[in-house]
Amino acid sequence: MHNAFTNLLPPERQKALSRDYVVRLSVVVVWFVNALTFIAALLLLPTYVFLTVSINAKKDHLANVESAFSSADEMTLSARLTALSSDAATLVALAGVPSASSLIRTALAISRPGITLSAFTYTPASEKTPGTLSISGKAATRNALRAYQLALQSASFARSAALPVSAYAQDTDIAFTILATLAP
Repeated sequence: MHNAFTNLLPPERQKALSRDYVVRLSVVVVWFVNALTFIAALLLLPTYVFLTVSINAKKDHLANVESAFSSADEMTLSARLTALSSDAATLVALAGVPSASSLIRTALAISRPGITLSAFTYTPASEKTPGTLSISGKAATRNALRAYQLALQSASFARSAALPVSAYAQDTDIAFTILATLAP
């Protein structure tokens, strides 16, 4: 016969021993989980302290920045921002306005036999008045001057081209100034 363990305890005592074993094992597991939780909390404590100090430093920095902007410099900053905004609005408005050099190039491209141009004056459009281009020069004859005026009127950039009647008083070497109203 070999050595086999034989449990000679009655069944109710065997159940009580196994319950005691499970309770003891449960207590050990609970203590182990509690110990791990406590150790994890201790290891997280330096992180909590670091984050708290960091948050306080950020709050102090924010308070310094807000106090710097709320001082007299805020009025200066506000005035500068207003000036910059108006300058930006002016630049945006200028983006849609044709350039004076392109208008003058277009006016110079118009055929003008017998016409000598001497001066250009550009006035940009405002809210109430359209833009104008004043063209001065000398015409060899009345017919050349009339042909040039009609060519300006039919140009794509001009709405009209006004020439005073007094310009036709001379037969030759006529000094003139045509006022071309620009199309929008």
